[in-house]
Amino acid sequence: MNTSWPADLVRPGDLVVVAQGVGEPTPLLDQLLAACPRDVEIFVGLSHSDALKGSAPQRPLVSFGAMGPLGKLAATGHAEVIPCNFDDLPRLLPLRAQSNLVLLMQVSPADSQGCYGLGMAMDYTYELIAEARTVVAEVNAAMPTTSAPTLPASTFDAVIHTSRSLPIVPTPALDENHHAIARHILPLIPDGGTIQLGIGAVPSAIGKALTARRGLRVRSTLAGDWLLDLHRAGSLCGEPGSVIISEAAGSEELYEHIATSKAWVRPVAEVIGPAAAASIPRLIAVNSALQVDLTGQVNAEEIDSRYLGATGGQADFLRAAQRSPGGASIVALAATAHSGRTSRIVRQLHPPTVTTPRTSIDFVATEFGVVDLRGRTLRERADAMIAIAAPQHRSSLHE
Repeated sequence: MNTSWPADLVRPGDLVVVAQGVGEPTPLLDQLLAACPRDVEIFVGLSHSDALKGSAPQRPLVSFGAMGPLGKLAATGHAEVIPCNFDDLPRLLPLRAQSNLVLLMQVSPADSQGCYGLGMAMDYTYELIAEARTVVAEVNAAMPTTSAPTLPASTFDAVIHTSRSLPIVPTPALDENHHAIARHILPLIPDGGTIQLGIGAVPSAIGKALTARRGLRVRSTLAGDWLLDLHRAGSLCGEPGSVIISEAAGSEELYEHIATSKAWVRPVAEVIGPAAAASIPRLIAVNSALQVDLTGQVNAEEIDSRYLGATGGQADFLRAAQRSPGGASIVALAATAHSGRTSRIVRQLHPPTVTTPRTSIDFVATEFGVVDLRGRTLRERADAMIAIAAPQHRSSLHE
């Protein structure tokens, strides 16, 4: 089985863009980190590479956020963040590469027509193929064939063949605070609504609460095991095209479900691009945050000048939900951090990083309640936000 690729496909001055998450071609990335020229820039997303968890790489890394191992690398100056909306990456990365773009992807084995599937990894790389000088693929026998688009063999300048399990992303442990947040949000999501969630503790808790609903549709760039919970509970609509995602991160059972169900795996532009967003009825978008200030401004990126998160698709989904007939934009977060010592509802964002403006937020939920910010003045917003802060921090927020 061929597991190595010709390193001379990467030249000095190249920007090498690596697919992320379940679709990350980890063997290709690891070989690249070990052997490519030092003046090659590497773009990674949500990574499962052990090579990034050890000693700092000796080559410049860039990303759209500081997820997973990138958080430590960004804090030590070994990774830089490009602040951008997720669906803008296919436009921005070719500008940065200046005709020196190399793609590393992972695909499923060839079908009877000799075409390779993208499994459940429709991230930014698919839309960059036309811009790339060189495309290298890991053909993983364990990547299932899904409804995602396929690529002819002529797409690739080189391939390697592997058979390795897809990375498992366990559901975080849920506590009463997570379930309380979910209970507050549940009344905002009707039967027949279209939901957008991410991954993590709060989305997992919301998914479990939503098993009480029926006829739900899903439009999400990233799906976790909550999708499996909804399927098993009979909460999903079940019609073709009622579940549209770009990527998945969860259990083997989730991956099997996506491969065998009617779920559509589509490029990000078809999930939340402007044309797609305009056609989504009753879209309820629920996104997380590191902080929300008293006016409703959202910080999902930095704390104490340390980059920890990402812009991702938050702003796009929240704005699309506001414009959707019967839709709503929701930000959900725990009221405190550091065992209750630090309030995540703050007077002002510090640093002043605004991931999503207050004009794009309809509701904010914590374990202490949910507030409707629509049509409220700045003073009314502040009073409402203080009411869902942790009790021990409310007096200081009034000052």
